Amino acid sequence: MVTPFKIPQIEIDGIKILLQLALTLFVLLMYIPLLYRTVYRIVFEKVTRAKESMRIMGMTDGPYWLSWWCYYTMVNLAIVTGSVLVLWINVFQTESIPMLWLIIFLFG
Repeated sequence: MVTPFKIPQIEIDGIKILLQLALTLFVLLMYIPLLYRTVYRIVFEKVTRAKESMRIMGMTDGPYWLSWWCYYTMVNLAIVTGSVLVLWINVFQTESIPMLWLIIFLFG
């Protein structure tokens, strides 16, 4: 007599399916205001010719773009830290916080 193996009951987790579909979209949407604001400010500086006036005063392109990089990095750090805390408290309680932080930071 052949007896089939017992297969454990499969539980469908609706939250996991929702996260697979929507979390990527939400992470993408969280960076749209940051990119919009950064591009808006760079274009505003171009319109007001602030970069040219700073160049006349002796500033080179390196410190100018380094300041924008520092601005973007600081805002990105704040957004990533806040979103990781929210995700870790509400969604990923068993995941590693530094790995989750690194993944989202590199995405930004």
